[in-house]
Parts: sequence; C-alpha cells; structure tokens
Amino acid sequence: MENNILNKSVSDYVNSLDKVFEKRKQWKDFTFPLLLKTLNEIQVNFDIGWKVQQLDWLMNNSAINITFNTFPTTLTEKLNGTSDFEFIKGAALVFSQKYNGDISVFVIYPADLEPIAEGDINEIGSFNPNEINENFIINKVAYFLDKIIIQEENVQRRKVGF
Repeated sequence: MENNILNKSVSDYVNSLDKVFEKRKQWKDFTFPLLLKTLNEIQVNFDIGWKVQQLDWLMNNSAINITFNTFPTTLTEKLNGTSDFEFIKGAALVFSQKYNGDISVFVIYPADLEPIAEGDINEIGSFNPNEINENFIINKVAYFLDKIIIQEENVQRRKVGF
C-alpha cells in the first residue's frame, strides 16, 4: 500500500514522539536535578519557612515544588509569645512535567485562602525543559513570592472578623 499522505502523517507522528522522548529525557537528566539543586539552595539561603518537595505520581509523571511549611524563624521573636497571628501553610510553586514532556509551572494558593480573582491555581505557563535554567527558576520563585505577598496583604479584607 502506497499513500504519500499517510506516509507523511506517520512520519510526523513518529517525529513528535521522538520530540516528547527528548524532552522527557532532558527533564530527567538535566532539568529536574537543576530544579532540585536551585530550589534547595534558595531554601537554605533564604530561610523563610519553606521546604522543597519531590513528587512522583501517575506512572512516570513527576514534579518538584517549593512550599511554605512553617512560620519564618526570623519573625518568631516579633510575635513575643502571642499566638493570635494566623499563618496559613500550603502555598507552593510547582514545576511539573506534562505527558508531552513540557514543564508546567504554576502557583497553588493555600486552601484556607480565597485567591484574588485567580482561582486556587495560577498557571504561569508551559515551557520546554531546555528553557529552564537557574535564572528562570529564580525569576519564577520571585514571581511566586510576589503573588503570595498580594495574598498575605489582602487576606484581611476578605475574611470575616478582620
């Protein structure tokens, strides 16, 4: 059977799978280790109560995030023993590989907060693993902090009793 249209389509399909394979390999061999190293360095150098998590789910889908886990120790002394401050854990910046090999980057807001007109997840974008370098990661962490600052500063206007 000879069909040039079908031959081209089959060839394009095989090429697309090859591209997915290459992006998934890039994630495994370079991007994920770079994210892990850079986010861990950020966590250590800027001790504000966050931690880095590695996530694996749905067969070969993996992700890494940096999330707020505890109240920053540098601010604990400012509380002077009072316990009336509400610290809401759970905000996270997530880098997750999609089925096609691209990396989805998004912010998850704490479950206890109502994000400002953005929903529970703020999708930053989808990127080729080759686009992700140390500067990219640092810029996304800064963006994440900017979004969380907006949340923290505006939560009082939205919560009953404040």
